[in-house]
Amino acid sequence: MMAKKIVLILGLISLLVGCSSAGIKGVVERPEVSIEKVEMGKLSLSGGSAKFLIKIKNPNRFPIPLSGFDYGLSLNGIEVANGTREQKVTIGGGESKVVAVPLVFSFSNMFHLLPNLINSRNLKYDLSGSIHFPWFKLPFSRTGGTSFSR
Repeated sequence: MMAKKIVLILGLISLLVGCSSAGIKGVVERPEVSIEKVEMGKLSLSGGSAKFLIKIKNPNRFPIPLSGFDYGLSLNGIEVANGTREQKVTIGGGESKVVAVPLVFSFSNMFHLLPNLINSRNLKYDLSGSIHFPWFKLPFSRTGGTSFSR
């Protein structure tokens, strides 16, 4: 019985949200997605790690399921990671959830990245992708950077 309700609600969401990029105010609204924080982990000559926290806010009165996301990470303009990750989470009506996304990358393009990194001692990142819901995707992006001391 509960499964039928969820399928019916999801069908309604996809129909109404698909008709408008912002949803229909007061009936069905698009979830809000923001990147709360990006934490760069350890870096080495072969690669590194990072973790980003995505906050998803459901402005609707009913729950919505998250099925996964895709992402791409560029450092100093050079793509070092991309992928798709399945992650099932249900966000209750009127609730927000923060989803942690661990990311490991390799410097397969290290020769392109290294000269700029050595000279500037700055690392700029550009993280973008989309959150996957059953019938639509919501994009996200964040840029930032950090400096290294000599």
